[in-house]
Formats: sequence, structure tokens, C-alpha cells
Amino acid sequence: MKRLLKGLVWIVAVLVILASGLVGYVYAVSGARLSKSYTVSVPSLTIPSDPASLARGKYIVEKVSQCTDCHGPDLGGKEMENNFAMGRLHSANLTRGRGGIGARYTDQDFVRTMLHGVRPDGKSVVYMPSADYHFTEHDLASVIAYVKSVPPVDREHPAPAAGPMTRALSVFVGFPLSPASLIDHDRVTFATPKDEHNPAAIGEQLVGTAGCVGCHGPEFAGGGGPPPGAGNITPVGIGSWTQQDFLTAVRDHKRPNGTTIDDAMPRGYGQMSDADLCNIFAFLKTLPAKGEKTKNQK
Repeated sequence: MKRLLKGLVWIVAVLVILASGLVGYVYAVSGARLSKSYTVSVPSLTIPSDPASLARGKYIVEKVSQCTDCHGPDLGGKEMENNFAMGRLHSANLTRGRGGIGARYTDQDFVRTMLHGVRPDGKSVVYMPSADYHFTEHDLASVIAYVKSVPPVDREHPAPAAGPMTRALSVFVGFPLSPASLIDHDRVTFATPKDEHNPAAIGEQLVGTAGCVGCHGPEFAGGGGPPPGAGNITPVGIGSWTQQDFLTAVRDHKRPNGTTIDDAMPRGYGQMSDADLCNIFAFLKTLPAKGEKTKNQK
């Protein structure tokens, strides 16, 4: 009996040591990424002020890139997480109001944040999926123009504090706690404008602007994002869908088989125009078949 108890004590001790080592590793790696300074090349942009560009920026912010999903309808930011596991994480106040970055960010600062995920002080932004988005020069300029035009919102947020789960996810599965660490800063650039007469090409550009790779993955085979994970949107998952099936899925969150798409897939994407959603579907039809269907797609 004593030998058994002694063995159990040793097992528990070893497990505690291993767990402590893992926690130490996670905090060391995530801390190093958050504290790392980046020197990046930031291209200059001419920020437009014409009504058409402002309207384009508003459309991208609200319907395509879903900036309002995290930053709120007024772009004043909001609490995203506040618990022990995930920590205290808020989206930034993008406006010129008290507590907002709009009053102190230059045009170049906005470009640096969106392209490189790097703040003006050279450190990574926090909990901002900059690595997932790929804007054309005109679209990013339009987004910045629109953000600068919104009314100021007085809303101050506390400094972020990453919890153990957030740190672990950032180390092991690419959670965007420190997105600058996920970007190849020597290669990142603006997206090349596509042929406006080619629906699939325009759809590919829209998918980059919408940041779909963040959850659906670079091959669009799904599995990423919040539980239960994004669906497979290659021909493996939606090959039998019609264009109307796709529109219904995005707008009503219903698959052709009757199952419901989880709200982890933002409903705001359904506010895109018919033409844009049809172009996205045209692009998805050109993808090579990859992976497997998710549970609800079967």
C-alpha cells in the first residue's frame, strides 16, 4: 500500500512539473510575441474624400470585412472577453472621441495596423486578425477614409490582459493575440485589383477583403474559428449547392439539408449585395476539392 501511495505521489509530482513547464512555456512564448518590436515598411496611401469612396468604405466596414462585428456599430469598441480563461480583451475605439485611436493615428498608422498588424510604437496590435485580411489599395484607402469620417465616440477601454487560454491558443493554433507574429512582413502588400468582368476573380478579391481564411482556412476546408468550427466551403462541402442555396445559407443560416449554421459565422455577411455574394459563390466553385465535410454538412 505504501509503495502504491508513493508511486501515486511521484506521478502527481511529475504531472505538476510538466503542467508548470507547459504554462511557463506558453507565457514565455506569448509574452515574447507581445513585447517584440517590429520595423516595417509602410506604403503611403492617398486617402480619398469623395462620396463614392466613403460609401465604398462604409460598405466594406459594415457588410464585407465585418469591422462592426467587433468594434460595434459606432466603431467605438466593446468588451470581447472578460473572464479568467480568456482574459480581458476589448476591441479598439476607432473614432476621434476620448479613448479612441482616431485622434492620434495618422493615415500611415492605420495602414501599418491593417497591413502589418503593428501599432505606431512598433509592437503588435492585440486580438485583431490583421493577417486574415487582404485589401486592394483603393479599398483600404476607402476604409480609412470612412473610419476617419464617423462621429467621435467617447469610450475608454482598459489595457488588454491575456488569460491562459488565450495565450495557449495563440501559441498552438494561431489565435490572433499578437497578429504581427503571423504575418510575413517582407512579403505583405496590397491585393491586386481583379478583372471586374470576371465574377470568380471578383469573388476571390471579396473573400480576401472579408477575411474568410481566418475561420475557413487558406484552402477553405474549414475547421477553424470558434466551436463548432467553420464549414468546408470547397466542392467537398458545397459542391452540390446551387447559387440560391448559397445565398440562403449566408443570409438565413440554413443549409440545403435543413441544418442551421452557427452564429459564429457572422450574419452580417448576408448584408452583402446579391452581386457580391454570387461572385463569391462563383469563386468557391473554382476551388479544388479539399478535406472532408463537417458534421452538419453530411
